[in-house]
Amino acid sequence: MNDKIFDLEQQILRCWHVTDDIDLITTHFIDSPDWAGEHFSAKACDALMNKYLGLKEVYELKFDQMFRTFEEVCKEYHRYRKISEEQM
Repeated sequence: MNDKIFDLEQQILRCWHVTDDIDLITTHFIDSPDWAGEHFSAKACDALMNKYLGLKEVYELKFDQMFRTFEEVCKEYHRYRKISEEQM
């Protein structure tokens, strides 16, 4: 069972990389020479960047909440496991 808990933890941590992906997309639009000749209005650029930053913040909050729940489940699992071992 411990291996499954470790696997779950690693999967959760990999999901967190979505915020890195959002940073990559944002940087692409800001720094990429592919967009150098394009003319977006300042208002459109601000709106686009605000959307990406907002999306990143939402996912950071969700992942923080999910990981706190995961840690609570692990503590509960280990507590019950210890009790079970003591009763044997």
